[in-house]
Amino acid sequence: MRIHNPILAGLALLAGTAAVAAPAAPNDAYLAGYAAAVLEQRLGWQPGSYTLDVSEGRMRLDAREHDDAAAAQEALAAIGGVRKVRVASASEPAGSTPGRWFPTTELFRPSLADPKEPRFFVSSRHYDTSTDTLWLAEVGYGANFPVYGRIDEAGNGWNVGISGGLFGLFNLEADSFDLINADYTVGMPLTWRQGNTSGRLRLYHQSSHLGDEFLLNAAPERVNLSFEALEGLIAYDLTPFRIYGGGEVLLHREPADLDRLMAHAGIEYFSATATTLVPGLRGRPFAGLDLKSYAEHDWSIDRSLKVGMQFDAPHSDHFLRLSIDGYRGYSPHGQFYDDRISYLGLGVMFGI
Repeated sequence: MRIHNPILAGLALLAGTAAVAAPAAPNDAYLAGYAAAVLEQRLGWQPGSYTLDVSEGRMRLDAREHDDAAAAQEALAAIGGVRKVRVASASEPAGSTPGRWFPTTELFRPSLADPKEPRFFVSSRHYDTSTDTLWLAEVGYGANFPVYGRIDEAGNGWNVGISGGLFGLFNLEADSFDLINADYTVGMPLTWRQGNTSGRLRLYHQSSHLGDEFLLNAAPERVNLSFEALEGLIAYDLTPFRIYGGGEVLLHREPADLDRLMAHAGIEYFSATATTLVPGLRGRPFAGLDLKSYAEHDWSIDRSLKVGMQFDAPHSDHFLRLSIDGYRGYSPHGQFYDDRISYLGLGVMFGI
């Protein structure tokens, strides 16, 4: 199995979707121009008396010089294609950025194709290993949950939170869909953003366990894989693209002879223009390539690819992603970290 197969299949999927889609929803540049016209012509605001930023249909308006910010927010929210409007009003002192519990702003967007990013998903895949070919499914439960942060009206700032994930691998060819491997992660991420640059510093723990049925039927040699790691990533937005890079260092690990270092990088495409499929439902194509390289594996590069379509709705932060998933490299499934594998499959992810 070659990793370029999902690329070609993904391009075909996107081309087919584009061929039948309805006209595209307004992009950010159009929305910014429309909003400026509303503020200046309808409300009589002077150019330069406000600051407006638009990203993926979300507007951030600094209106501290005006006392009719509520009317501006209502007018902007009524524009078709606008998902959310955040306003800094005259009642807020300039330069003040109060702390906030449980912020909802996403400062560092989770990697699209990282197989160990906490998320809710299910993916059915055909695996090629050194000893077998078989159908497996991975099911994931997890999320990043901001607890406290300081974020200004331009979307810049920081927050700290908790994250957790469960990644279960099941054998679809077994009578009872036996659990093969389960990886558990829990961590504390610190995320930040300044303009187009964002980052994440995360201290986290991972432990990996084999399923009972798999232990009984296959009698494998067990590896007690458990570690604490410090991860650092920096990303830069080049809309509609994003690049990121960084790495990890293992602080404590078992087995104790594991090499400590890992390098991590990736590139993503996420369409800035949503296409209206049916009234109230939009779609936008995406693609992500995630690369990891471990000292433990002599810096061999593990490649993870996702290509697909995200479906969402105006004024909603929830979404659903359908993707073609491809992978080649050392296994990302904890107990089998020393095995070389490849897979190709279909995935569904839920953004909640």
